[in-house]
Amino acid sequence: MQSLNCSCPYTLGFSASGINMSSEHTTPHYLQPYQDAVDKHGGTFEATLWRSKEGQVLRFEVFTREIDFTNTSILDIGCGIGDFAAYLEQKKIEFKSFIGIDAIQEMILTANERAIKNATFKVTDILKSRSMLSHYDWAVFSGTLNSMSQDEAMELISNSFQACNVGVAFNFLSNQSWRDPATEDLRPASRFNTLELLKIAFSLTPNVSFTQTYLHGHDGTIVLRKHEVPQ
Repeated sequence: MQSLNCSCPYTLGFSASGINMSSEHTTPHYLQPYQDAVDKHGGTFEATLWRSKEGQVLRFEVFTREIDFTNTSILDIGCGIGDFAAYLEQKKIEFKSFIGIDAIQEMILTANERAIKNATFKVTDILKSRSMLSHYDWAVFSGTLNSMSQDEAMELISNSFQACNVGVAFNFLSNQSWRDPATEDLRPASRFNTLELLKIAFSLTPNVSFTQTYLHGHDGTIVLRKHEVPQ
């Protein structure tokens, strides 16, 4: 989607919402499922690889219960077709500015066609455009991390937290779901070690919120803040 001094265990070494894909480039492994989906479905909801719109919206609801986005600047990394910005607009949450970035050009074309007020969408290589990791209040990741390794995901989260003004919010598939891995096929996604993610979060800030009391424990959301929430 900022001023706490802390020791960051990761440094940015890859592009998570990455590269303007063309035939000249090799698609990174974490983007390949989305590129394949876009090749099949174009810049549509189906290409975002959400299994249902209801599940996507539920994750957005968790973000907005945890965070008041009113009058804030938001960077949505891996924004897809701009669904989170559209959700905020539908709920009449008046953010100051919203920048959505995604690697896939077709997604960004669809997002910009929606003409969401105060929202801009860009095809961006975040590694080459590190200025994108500054001058915003909140960085949000909804579904963006699912096809990355846990190390890649937390590298990006850590660097985004260092750069933001207020905080970072992200969701992920929890390995504390009480589900038998033998009974589910999550590809291209994978479950992350929830306790390890929380350990990393607390190495960045003491101001951490966590919930997985939605979707029957299938999914978790972590919010990191640079300052405590006023009571």
